[in-house]
Amino acid sequence: YIGGDDCKIYVYSSDLKEKHVIEGGHLKPVHSLALSNDGSMLAAGDVRDVCVYKTADFSTVVAKSKWCFHLQKITTIAWSPDDQVIASGGADDSIFLWHLEKKMKRVHYQFAHRGGVVGMTFRKDNPGKLTLVSAGMDSCVVQWDVTADAKEKFS
Repeated sequence: YIGGDDCKIYVYSSDLKEKHVIEGGHLKPVHSLALSNDGSMLAAGDVRDVCVYKTADFSTVVAKSKWCFHLQKITTIAWSPDDQVIASGGADDSIFLWHLEKKMKRVHYQFAHRGGVVGMTFRKDNPGKLTLVSAGMDSCVVQWDVTADAKEKFS
């Protein structure tokens, strides 16, 4: 999977042959991609939108203008261990949590990293807890227990 400056996502086979092009999902260049843990979905981020696609047929799960609250480009995306929550981090210093079943709700962490968020992952070794680890341009790595916030917003 390769995000393009032409607002498309290019899908290649392991022998580097183009298999498919996802078009029309983004209005701005695609900067960040992340596969779900089970490989069934692809999350993609551009300047403000996070979109989600099924990898089987590339149909849209979450379309543009639904998850669109970043103010600068989305630089990193991570999937929770159960593939229900997606975290997006951006050059706007923010981290957002999104839920596939509660598409109109979000959790926002402002000023998560000064200078922007450059990497994220959910810990998979802490059953019953939703723990996000983020890295930023501020040279900090932060571990966030987002369990209570996610439960309050998405339950």
